[in-house]
Amino acid sequence: MEHLVVSHTGDVSGFVDVELAKNNLARRVVLTVPNFNFALSVLAETGMVSALPRRFVEIHGARFNVVAVEAPLPLPRFSINAVLPKVAMMDAGLAWLVQLLGSIRTGASVPRSSRRDRSMHS
Repeated sequence: MEHLVVSHTGDVSGFVDVELAKNNLARRVVLTVPNFNFALSVLAETGMVSALPRRFVEIHGARFNVVAVEAPLPLPRFSINAVLPKVAMMDAGLAWLVQLLGSIRTGASVPRSSRRDRSMHS
């Protein structure tokens, strides 16, 4: 089957390809798209398949008539990266959220921002 890969950098290979290579297998990637929503809209109009987060497809797939099925081989969990311009980090709330997401990944604690503290005590 023809495969669609979600990649904000345009890379045509990802974690699925690493797992396939371990079994001396490969897939035929014919398209990359920059985000999961775009992926669903393309999948709805083509015969392509894609490896997408199950929960994302469970939430949004019905609008596109796209369903999730089990992969034919076990796949590891993967990380989703947040991509934003540096100027966006000038927003204290967004900077706090990015720091929070990073701390969840590493298991560290995050101090509450002054902006968040003010809203919690208002």
